[in-house]
Amino acid sequence: MKIKKIISAVLGICVLSVGAVAPLAAEESGFSVISMDCPQAEELWGNDYQSYSHLMLRYKDNKQPIPLSAVYDGKVFATVPKENVNRETEIFIAEDLEFTDYNEEYEFYPLTILSGKGVITGNDKGEGLPYDSITRVEAVAMVMRLLGVDNDTENSSSFIDVPEDSWYSGVITKAAAMGLVKGDSETEFNPDRSVSREEMVVMTARAAWCAGLVNEKKIITHEALKEIIDLEDISLISDWALSAYGTMEHLIPMDIEYSDTEVDSENAPLAYYYAAPQKNASRFEAAELIMRLCDSFQIYPSETAIKYGFDKEMPVIDGSTSTYPFTEAVYNSLFMNGYRHPDKPEKHSKSHASYQKLINGEVDMIFASVYPAEDILQMAEENGVELELIPIAYDAMIFFTNINNSAENLTMEQISQIYVNNSYENWKEIGGPDALLYPYCRNNDSGSHAQMQRHFLNGNEINEKIRTETTSITMSNVLTDVMNAETDNPKGYGLGYSIYYYFNNMDLFYNTKSELKLLSINGIAPTDETIADGTYPLSNNTYIAIRKDEPENSPARRMAEFMLTEAGQQCVAMAGFGPLKPLS
Repeated sequence: MKIKKIISAVLGICVLSVGAVAPLAAEESGFSVISMDCPQAEELWGNDYQSYSHLMLRYKDNKQPIPLSAVYDGKVFATVPKENVNRETEIFIAEDLEFTDYNEEYEFYPLTILSGKGVITGNDKGEGLPYDSITRVEAVAMVMRLLGVDNDTENSSSFIDVPEDSWYSGVITKAAAMGLVKGDSETEFNPDRSVSREEMVVMTARAAWCAGLVNEKKIITHEALKEIIDLEDISLISDWALSAYGTMEHLIPMDIEYSDTEVDSENAPLAYYYAAPQKNASRFEAAELIMRLCDSFQIYPSETAIKYGFDKEMPVIDGSTSTYPFTEAVYNSLFMNGYRHPDKPEKHSKSHASYQKLINGEVDMIFASVYPAEDILQMAEENGVELELIPIAYDAMIFFTNINNSAENLTMEQISQIYVNNSYENWKEIGGPDALLYPYCRNNDSGSHAQMQRHFLNGNEINEKIRTETTSITMSNVLTDVMNAETDNPKGYGLGYSIYYYFNNMDLFYNTKSELKLLSINGIAPTDETIADGTYPLSNNTYIAIRKDEPENSPARRMAEFMLTEAGQQCVAMAGFGPLKPLS
């Protein structure tokens, strides 16, 4: 009781910049982010999670809940229409409705959650009716309550089947004006018609775009959508719904069918997923879609993000393939639902290309697993650019072979002879078993090749025969190429090279630790300890690379500063790399 009384108190209001949370959509549609400090949040987290999960903001004047509310890092945030920014708010613990037809089935759960947010009210009998089809007007009303938009309007509905004195006239008129919904024709809305699944997906996605929670993905083909979500009936989704499905991704309602004959690697029946886009959406499916939107698309900054100004502007980031986990860790550390932040790149451009973008000014900084190659340094010089590299983590170049190969060690001289002169055909010539040697190399514009230039090539090129016959074009390919190189007749084993922490991190996907083994170099095995203390001869750093003329206090320089803090080094560890500093 004491805790609830304290939490109900008005603790002050803080209006945040909308720019970082949603740089385009929010400005265009008129939504802003507000927050209030909630020092009791941590206590509730540990002692009363039910109450913690129901912390919300509401308007003090009429006690109306703000559905797009979330507690994060000691604050309660909310996304509100701009006209409501200066309305006084207070923190409260939402209470869910008890539907008269409630049972223990999961289908009631989303309805219950949304009832506490003020999105679902139940019918005049207090029923939730999760299994019933949802009508057009019911769906529109739910979406408008989610946004918290004032439905009062002086404009009469243009639809002849929407009476001006109906409870939903203002709702439909305002929703149509905001572009959330259209009529079945220019004159008819059909408020009592059941909503299809794809119509519900589109309304929900448009609400997310409108509130600035996420930027629209312009998807115009079914093939492009299939790269995001794999559905057996993807061709049945209407063209006008493709972008909405691309936004909502796996949050959409789906039907699952299990094969009677096909099994996966764990001997479980294969599952096939269907959108069934023209199927009527149930009240449960509509509620679950909106609940998932609330859970997944509210993106709010941590105290640390605010401290470094990342709530206002994040640097434009790129990097090598192996360093993408840094970008993911940074966004996930700095923001609630950071993996969906509109500024987060979907992938890195690879080492060589990312350095090019940095030199050309297309990005502010890159996470670089290697020192820039000679051609990159030359390109920078030709463009009058000086690069600055700031170490943020430990890493190392490593060499690996098949797990069944008894070889344990290579010298640096042997590696140079292998890759420059193709001097050895058999592992026994370099201290291994009597087996053919199949050396694999990387393409010249890769970060791994830059490491070869730095440590082994001495101004030479990879041997032409190796480059022609056994070049692995991606970081993952070199792992699988070496795995598949083992032969029995004649006996032979592969040899490849990569980055230590990338090799370790890929074990989850390629079983690198059970299929491959790392080789010692000059008698020193690559380990976290030997890489950190520099005794492993191919130890190096991972860097933030920026242009030397990058302004002081710019987002890129603030990111470099952040990465050397305890929180930044935690991101290094989260990314699966070696922190420069011991973590507490």
